[in-house]
Amino acid sequence: MNQSTNRRSKLAAFSLGLGLLAILLPVLGGLGTRIGLWSFGIGLLLAPLGLVMGIVGLILGVIALVRHSKAGERPPLAAPGAAISLLAATYLGVAVASAFTVAPIHNVSTDIDDPPEFTVVASLRGEGDNPLFYDSETIGPLQREGYPDLRPLDMDLPRDEMFELVRGVLIDMGLELVREDPEQGEIEAVATTFWFGFKDDLVVRLRETDAGTRMDVRSVSRVGVVDLGANAERIFEIIGRVEAVR
Repeated sequence: MNQSTNRRSKLAAFSLGLGLLAILLPVLGGLGTRIGLWSFGIGLLLAPLGLVMGIVGLILGVIALVRHSKAGERPPLAAPGAAISLLAATYLGVAVASAFTVAPIHNVSTDIDDPPEFTVVASLRGEGDNPLFYDSETIGPLQREGYPDLRPLDMDLPRDEMFELVRGVLIDMGLELVREDPEQGEIEAVATTFWFGFKDDLVVRLRETDAGTRMDVRSVSRVGVVDLGANAERIFEIIGRVEAVR
């Protein structure tokens, strides 16, 4: 193998290495955060770092492919390196971009003017966690713009029957119930994300109406400024499941 061929092969190998590392970094970020090796901030930072490595790996892979082609050589590592780097860059690019396309909030409620209140959950949160207070004047406009379809659910069911229905839905979703108060029509629960182990707190409030029962749901992230839409998605899922069970 001459020197030029050796340089092309090293470039292709470097591209493949960067592509694999781009995929591995976000995985390590989530795992390390979950087991307490580092803070969630460091864990999340590994995703954009992986994106940069994926982009660089893709560029180097394409260069290696072109150089091998011009030299009439078969590129054993250039094509896989470019492909894996492209896959990593595309996936991470979409994930990172989503942070800028959702409402910049982490506290979401179906009732903006009179959001459900937490009781037990307050004692479960740490000193550095996000506050539970819902600032309607600040958060409200952002939520209305980001999630205009998020609203309370009205159903023609008595409150006690609705309570059991909602309770079953939350359990089926894998949430940890930390407070059940049938007399007040309130349930508090904690959702833990699979990979990073982030915890979001949730409260369901059921109020009797002339037509039956109104359900309001509120979900709040313990850490982070932006939730990537996770809290709103969880509320939409709860509402959808309750409607489906009914």
